[in-house]
Amino acid sequence: MRLINVTITVVIMVITVAIASCSHFGLNASGDNDSIAVKKPLKGDDNINRATSFYAGISKEGITMSDVDSKAWDEYSQEINKMLAIGADARNKMDSLASADFKDFRDKVDLVFYPFSGADFLYPIILYPDADIFILCGLEKTGAPIGTNIKTDYKQYNSYRTALKSFLKHSYFITLMMKDDLDNTEIDGVCPVLSMLMATAKCDIISIENMMFDDKGKVVPAQGDGNVTKYKFFKKGSSHEQTLYYISTNLRNTDLDPKFLAFLNNTLPKHNVGTYLKAASYMLHWNTFTTIRNCILDNSISIIQDDSGIAYRNFDDRFEITLYGTYKRPLPSFDKRTYQPDLMTAYTDNADKVKPLPFHIGYSEPSNWLCARRKAGK
Repeated sequence: MRLINVTITVVIMVITVAIASCSHFGLNASGDNDSIAVKKPLKGDDNINRATSFYAGISKEGITMSDVDSKAWDEYSQEINKMLAIGADARNKMDSLASADFKDFRDKVDLVFYPFSGADFLYPIILYPDADIFILCGLEKTGAPIGTNIKTDYKQYNSYRTALKSFLKHSYFITLMMKDDLDNTEIDGVCPVLSMLMATAKCDIISIENMMFDDKGKVVPAQGDGNVTKYKFFKKGSSHEQTLYYISTNLRNTDLDPKFLAFLNNTLPKHNVGTYLKAASYMLHWNTFTTIRNCILDNSISIIQDDSGIAYRNFDDRFEITLYGTYKRPLPSFDKRTYQPDLMTAYTDNADKVKPLPFHIGYSEPSNWLCARRKAGK
């Protein structure tokens, strides 16, 4: 009888220890997790992602089409993949450089601000793959969210092929060409091309919403046509939900939407902002763009750009500058005043500190990059 009592006591002790252990690790006796948040698997919108994969030349699975259209899609898919391959080496080298040189701030940046972006999604997601929020903006209209009524005719393929051709060849969208490429009967704005580029970056879209700004600068559902497209998405295999805003707006001082400015003033100070500027047409050099330029300088912990972004003279002692590549005079098609003698002097006088840039980016060949880090306490 005594042996039975001892046995029962030991069993009770074992159970007590087990329950205590479960409690210690946030589990109750039934196995539920109370203290450790378990992320639910993310689920993309099947219809949207079927369409984006189709237009990105990734998959035609589940699409009903004639043999002729199917063959045309196969050819289109091969062409898109060839175009993507042109810049793939440069994008891989950019990722390697960012991993090696920007590790001090890359993981800290939770919001990426990319003015004058056009439909470019590939480069900001490479630089900051784990950012929570991306804010892209440009003159080009948003366009309707990519339709689930998939068109399988050659004309549709050709529109997407044309829209991507110059971007994938040069690493940037050409503004004058975008007026036709992103505003026609087949593609009515940035949104469709942005969506398909998200597919090529192996992202699943959860939702696409047509939005607008209210009087306080808050993003709200649009009543009719809006100038904001909001994406919820995640990288395949990830449980990290991310948000992208594309905003159709003019960034010139006199044309700057006060609602958009309120949105920036309400949003940027709450985040660690990484600004990216590429092929920005030297707009931020001029006094006609001082509001958005000051917004960038006042709120960014890092700025990565080519020479078409913020002029070298506008960086003050709040920032530590690292130069990459080679600086030469801007292309003849740009104003002669965009040449920066002080930037040339910085490259010349600090030649031993200038780092190599092993890929082409932006307008110039050879290319240049500037990385501005905000100094501690500035």
